[in-house]
Amino acid sequence: MKAVTSAGRAWSSMAFRLALVYGGLLLLTLIVVLTIFYVQMVSVFSHRIDQEAKLDLQRLQQHALQYGEDSLRREIDRMLSDGVDTQTEIAILTDAANNYLAGNARILPRRTLSTFGLRELRLERHGRAMTGRVAVAQLPSGNLLIVGRDLDALEDIEQRFMSASLTAVVIVLILALSGSVAFRRLVDDRAASIRHTMLQVANGDLGQRIPLTEGNDEFTQLGRDINRMLEQIEQLMDGVRHVSNTIAHNLRTPLTRVLLQLRTARHLGGQEQQRLLEHLEQEVQGLGTVFDKLLQIAELESGMRRQEFTVVDIPGLLADIADLYAPVAEETGCRLEVAVDGHPCALGDGDLLANALANLVENALKYACSEEGGQIRIMAWQQGDVVELRLQDNGPGVPPQRLPHLTDRFYRAHEQQPGHGLGLSSVQAIVQLHNGTLQFANLDPGFEVLLRLPAAAGAERLAQVTLPASASF
Repeated sequence: MKAVTSAGRAWSSMAFRLALVYGGLLLLTLIVVLTIFYVQMVSVFSHRIDQEAKLDLQRLQQHALQYGEDSLRREIDRMLSDGVDTQTEIAILTDAANNYLAGNARILPRRTLSTFGLRELRLERHGRAMTGRVAVAQLPSGNLLIVGRDLDALEDIEQRFMSASLTAVVIVLILALSGSVAFRRLVDDRAASIRHTMLQVANGDLGQRIPLTEGNDEFTQLGRDINRMLEQIEQLMDGVRHVSNTIAHNLRTPLTRVLLQLRTARHLGGQEQQRLLEHLEQEVQGLGTVFDKLLQIAELESGMRRQEFTVVDIPGLLADIADLYAPVAEETGCRLEVAVDGHPCALGDGDLLANALANLVENALKYACSEEGGQIRIMAWQQGDVVELRLQDNGPGVPPQRLPHLTDRFYRAHEQQPGHGLGLSSVQAIVQLHNGTLQFANLDPGFEVLLRLPAAAGAERLAQVTLPASASF
């Protein structure tokens, strides 16, 4: 019962089955090769024996016709004693009644032959029964001349070949079985570490990683890919945990404030209650804006809108941004400039890219144009298959230690400024959706945002846009 269980467990292993199939194919190949070799070998030997028997028969027939049968008997004796193939040569001369006249063998059982030409005969030679491949002819005197070779040598070769072939087949079979078992154990050992790690991850320990070897085999590559996936999952889970905690923290305060104000509103009347309710309406609208932003970021991170990508005319997009925000900048005594070099075109969603640029410009207006003399400059060009957008202002910049956190949800580099801390998170999600990059840097003075996007292919550009060589607004 235990042996049956072990065999079933081994057969359930794909590695064991694959190794066994490979061993079976190897064994089948060996059998086919040995069979072909055997057939060819027997064919060559048989053909050679037949040719020698016919040549010897023709030579002895000619000798009998030329010198007579007495000379034929002497020639037979000479041929059988010349030391050449004497162990296998057969030569018999009998009369029509099968009485022995000359030669080294006798026909078994004794009978009169009526079939001539090439054939096999049971013979007795030196007191031993054997099979001979002979050529039979009748001489003009009516006597029979039988010449050929002993087949024992060929049969001995066949037996040796079959024995060697059977031994080879058994050895290959044993090696296939033992190799299959060893291969299964090797694969099981390598897979065991992966299964153990995945079990710990399934139990909630996301910090576990598959131990890697120094080689670069399939298991090492698989382990490396799984480790990379686990790192991504851990980062995503940390991000979700952080976002959940942040959302709970940022929403609990305004909700508590709204609840307290509603309780206060019960005891007010007239215009004071009306003003308080209007204020509460604005608070609730702000919460709605936060939820809309979070939903938009979640939608962008899901990648659902990537299917709507088309060629985006960057000069046209920046012209719209300039038309929208240049008057706002002028109202505060600031200046917004846009400079485009060449015909940059990105592959993406025009509305989302416009939304991202609007967020960046609004941030620049908020910090650089808080006082008169602020400057905002947007530059765009294409370098190879990348479109670069660089937005610079002469604002106060951001403390260096806060730069890495600018795209975190609900993070505000300047807490005294109003806002929800979701604008740059939204920009980051849009850039990631476009397979682009977003970088921040402080200038002296000012702040710079560098946005890189994949450029549209040439054929798509020619099909959809026709742009001037350069432009500035």
